[in-house]
Amino acid sequence: MENNLHCPALDDLDLSIIELMKVNGRITFKDVSDHVNIPEATARYRVQRLLNSDLLQLQAWADPNRMAPPQAAIMNLTVEARRVNAVAEELAQLEEVQFLSIVAGLHNIVVNVSFKPRMSCVGFATSLAPSGASFTTTPKLSPGW
Repeated sequence: MENNLHCPALDDLDLSIIELMKVNGRITFKDVSDHVNIPEATARYRVQRLLNSDLLQLQAWADPNRMAPPQAAIMNLTVEARRVNAVAEELAQLEEVQFLSIVAGLHNIVVNVSFKPRMSCVGFATSLAPSGASFTTTPKLSPGW
């Protein structure tokens, strides 16, 4: 059970400070003081009092699009024989393609792709649909996975 005996009552100034910090949790005491028209020392005291009483909590959220390592896959494509060169040329222009080779056998194009965190293998594969390629994939785990 939490002890709420030492929680200060919130006044309009506290609520204004909390609203400012909702917008920017890294706002400086100087900027707080300017926005609510109080001395910087008062802003510092009020923010610290709110933090120490757990009435205000600051949290950091990592942007998964910047934090996650890229994902990679080896894709074995089967394309109609008459379209192999055209499809290979189209694929070679894509940023995600790291390596491409035309091969003989069950599959006729092998491509290594690397996806930024926002893009998925499924999204990339869906973009291949107009080429008429069928494919299998082998995921390559990035370091740290």
